Amino acid sequence: MPFATDTEWPQGLLRIFNASRNAGRKQDLKHESRYYGPYDRLFNYAIVEGAFNLFLAPQTIADEESPNDVADSLVFLVVFDDQQKPVLIVEIKDDAWVDLPLKRQKADAQIRHRFEQMLLDCPIPRLYGLSLLGTSLRVYCTEKDTGTITPLFVDRPDVDRTLPRDFLEGQWDIDILSQEGFNKMQEIVAYIKAEVDKVRVK
Repeated sequence: MPFATDTEWPQGLLRIFNASRNAGRKQDLKHESRYYGPYDRLFNYAIVEGAFNLFLAPQTIADEESPNDVADSLVFLVVFDDQQKPVLIVEIKDDAWVDLPLKRQKADAQIRHRFEQMLLDCPIPRLYGLSLLGTSLRVYCTEKDTGTITPLFVDRPDVDRTLPRDFLEGQWDIDILSQEGFNKMQEIVAYIKAEVDKVRVK
């Protein structure tokens, strides 16, 4: 059944995520690469399948902190329309990031940086960004006419002190594999597809 008319995530997709998560635990693998395959499948199912005007593509750039280290490259996903214009940004990190204030700050900064890189090329009025720490989701969006990103930026409380343990805690508060996550994805995907169709008609 197509994603738009489904009422929950397919069991097969949930099994893929569980297998990747469990394999990572058995091998003590704490790296987001174990989630790339499952998320590739999830976003192809939710957005791309049956549509020839959208496609999913991984993007690789150097980590800003280690620009010359190939091992520290950052991979993120972008859904493009058939004119290669971005309509959705996805950043994937490992589960461990959700528990550490410095990692949460970095994840927040990285998704905001992607908006800076891609908003001007977005063909639709609103660009969504999904920050995923394991399966914990924080939804970002910005309207092209204002450039304001929501949720609003929260700066570190004191530049001369370490981040408090609760900095940005609880902000990745949706499990994308839950019913709430499914419903949120349906809402976002419906918006993207409707707006992309409007652009094609013009």
